[in-house]
Amino acid sequence: EGKPLWALPFFGILAAAFCETEEKEQKKRARERRERELLRDYPEVVSKLAVFLGAGLTVRGAWEQVVESYERNRREGGRERFAYEEMRQALEQMEKKVPEGKAYQEFGRSCGLQPYLKLAGLLEQNRREGTKNLRGMMGLEMASAFEERKNLARKQGEEAGTKLLLPLFLMLGVVMAMVMAPALLSF
Repeated sequence: EGKPLWALPFFGILAAAFCETEEKEQKKRARERRERELLRDYPEVVSKLAVFLGAGLTVRGAWEQVVESYERNRREGGRERFAYEEMRQALEQMEKKVPEGKAYQEFGRSCGLQPYLKLAGLLEQNRREGTKNLRGMMGLEMASAFEERKNLARKQGEEAGTKLLLPLFLMLGVVMAMVMAPALLSF
């Protein structure tokens, strides 16, 4: 009889706000995971392209080989990778008669990260001006990408160490309580 029904709308609003916040947080985590994976895969993408270009393939031929290698890996049980999926989509655009340069630009834009925009610019510049210096530029980009990957790994290692501090202090508190309990009980 004296039930506080006035609190129900308040809890409903609170639950709705919580659900909205949680949904935004999940989207943010998914976006951050995608960006980390794209950055992690960038040196590999650039080195594969550089190897195929060094073997004498055209940019489009190298692109096709990288995508074909990824698809073969996926058929054998490999997991989906964002960078290679974006490359596959760009190749599909080229096969649908979208100009090659536009497909590269769209690839860079859809990845949304500076290294991929730079790679798309390099490929587009090469397509317009010819292959005179592409191998050298790809070599420099590959070295830069691997250096950036080392920095990213170092940063992630530092973040992991920081995340371990809270459990470490909690365990310290438990050990201190276990040591102090007998001393306090003996009084």
